[in-house]
Amino acid sequence: MEELRNKFLAIKKGDQKALEAVFRSFYQELFFFAYQFIGESDIAEEVVQDVFIQIWEKKESLDIQTSPKSYLYTAVRNRSLNYLKSKLAKIRSETEVSLDLVSDSSSEPADQKLSEEELILLIQKGVQSLPEKCRIIFKLSRDSGMTYDEIANELGVTKETVKSQIKIALVKLRQFLGKYWDIVGLIITWMLIKNIFFLSSFPLP
Repeated sequence: MEELRNKFLAIKKGDQKALEAVFRSFYQELFFFAYQFIGESDIAEEVVQDVFIQIWEKKESLDIQTSPKSYLYTAVRNRSLNYLKSKLAKIRSETEVSLDLVSDSSSEPADQKLSEEELILLIQKGVQSLPEKCRIIFKLSRDSGMTYDEIANELGVTKETVKSQIKIALVKLRQFLGKYWDIVGLIITWMLIKNIFFLSSFPLP
């Protein structure tokens, strides 16, 4: 921890190699953290890169009150949520109403809408469709707010297994939700911001 703090002090003084060293050390875990919010690898990569670009651009005024690692995670989380809020606002502007989901069934009216409660049920159904081990790990992370280490200890598996299963869960949820993913994925974040899903579900180190 002290070594990381020293690297940030070096960055503040204009040491680009120190910035590159921190980037190499934390890129993979920060990318996966961003991916949990965004669900798109390209955007998650951009988010992490943008955080480090901003650190460099504002290095002279860099003032870290928390631990450097928590600072990085907080910056990535905030940028991820800002991206999703911006995307949700754009969808709302383009569609005039963000919760209107047109059914693809010809037997149902074209203007059929899903309420917020129905969206939550749709998400819950998707979670229930996950393989048992995957579902348990995903719910422990999201509903119980447990860290990866805590889940690994609770279930007697490795931390890498936990990470892998959560990634699988996100992929399968995207497949399950199909055409609804773009809007439902944003609605999940919208609900997250409204404290329907708590930010504690994404614990910082």
